[in-house]
Amino acid sequence: MPTSYAKDYYIWRFISEKKTSKKDALQAYKWTKRKSYKLKKAIHKKLGYTPELKKKKSKKNSKNFIIYPATASKKNLKELKKLYKKIQKQGRYSDTLKVMSADKPFKVLSQQKPSLQCYIFNGVTSKYRKKYFNKAFTPQQLEELIHEKKFNQTIYKVVTTHALQKTKESLVFLIEDNNLTFESNFLLAINAIEFKQPQVALNFLKIARTKTIYQSQFDQVDFWNYLITKDKKYLEQLLESYNINIYTLRARDILNKPYPKVVTPKLPFRHFEDFDVTNPIDWEKIKIEIKKHPDKLGELIEKYKSTETLGIYCYLKAKESNYQISYYPMPYPLSMWGLSKERTALLYALAKQESHFIPASVSSSYALGMMQIMPFLIKHLAKERSQKIDLNEIFNPYVAVNYANQHLDYLNKWLYHPLFVAYAYNGGIGFTRRTLRSSHLFKKGDYEPYLSLELVDYRESREYGKKVLANYVIYLNLLGIQTKVSDLLNSLVYPDQTDRFRK
Repeated sequence: MPTSYAKDYYIWRFISEKKTSKKDALQAYKWTKRKSYKLKKAIHKKLGYTPELKKKKSKKNSKNFIIYPATASKKNLKELKKLYKKIQKQGRYSDTLKVMSADKPFKVLSQQKPSLQCYIFNGVTSKYRKKYFNKAFTPQQLEELIHEKKFNQTIYKVVTTHALQKTKESLVFLIEDNNLTFESNFLLAINAIEFKQPQVALNFLKIARTKTIYQSQFDQVDFWNYLITKDKKYLEQLLESYNINIYTLRARDILNKPYPKVVTPKLPFRHFEDFDVTNPIDWEKIKIEIKKHPDKLGELIEKYKSTETLGIYCYLKAKESNYQISYYPMPYPLSMWGLSKERTALLYALAKQESHFIPASVSSSYALGMMQIMPFLIKHLAKERSQKIDLNEIFNPYVAVNYANQHLDYLNKWLYHPLFVAYAYNGGIGFTRRTLRSSHLFKKGDYEPYLSLELVDYRESREYGKKVLANYVIYLNLLGIQTKVSDLLNSLVYPDQTDRFRK
């Protein structure tokens, strides 16, 4: 098998089998692409230890006492002081303990070099950060930190943590340019908006636009420029975008323009002798072929021009157009038999984002199939049905849709809005409950619900939710239900219309 997450998945299953010998398990473990938590757990259970395939050279006689900020932040101040004194008596040192055992940790932190400041600030637990680091960065600190690469992560943690108000406010400043990423500049703009500093926000948006090459991020900046200035030239720019997202759809609503046309191919059926659409390794071979021979993309498109491989066909066609043509296929329609149009649209919206409708998809965390369901959830859903299922069965798109639909039944008991369902589908219902019960998100106020959409603290779910919402609107319209994204966005601040977690 080619090195891939799919191969890792099969190795994980092989190692987990009782009949697999320790010798074979160890050999298979060496062949994996990524030593994931699941793989390490499986090999440890088999061998009684986790093998270190590449031993790190130990530094003999090192005086540096290694303790990670996350570990240190779980100890109380008294324990930290005691430990720091102990290692000092041994003639050793610890930059982490020097800061975290101090009576005023943030003050001592600010005296360290920028890279160390970021390392400790980013590494401590959220609880510790809120208790000890909710302090203002000084202008002198910021002048140094803004050139530090790790400061990008610091900005993310600060801006998306509502409790760090003092730290957040110190990030409202003007600067002509910086070496920070698009995301950092955009978040600094959002942070300035929270503190009612629109000119500062516009400055960071201007910088952010120079830090990206992606159309979706240009759209994000243009939409916020419109929200702040109310200048319709930004809406006109959004009309020119080839990317379908909540920002371009909302712009069309404001200007009373129709949504862009999308491509929903209808293909003939073709039988494949040498390809199994439910085999992850066959899909890996296609990806290898794309990478090795990008000039032969057209040949692959013709080869997989079939209703059975509609997802692969659209994936290749989108790639051929450099993603400037929007493909919204509706494969395996019989899997949606008997479902409402709203549920069908949601399943298609999720599948498009999860796997591009590739039935044999395997993620790095072993989310499986077209609907990318985690192994533990597959087993749980099967148990609810009083059924036994081999995990490989989820590569059948009809089984995948059936199980995903069952999971959505559960999520819909608590969540009624497609955005929040998407959050839960991706990040879990616990994360979604915490997000909705927070004191500052999805409440009525200036720039809402857009401000909340940018401040959800789990990056993956935040962006995933926005994409699924746009997909959902497009699919509803394709299925004959005239829908505007504006209505769905406006309802986000009304709990009775969206979820059961808020009162």
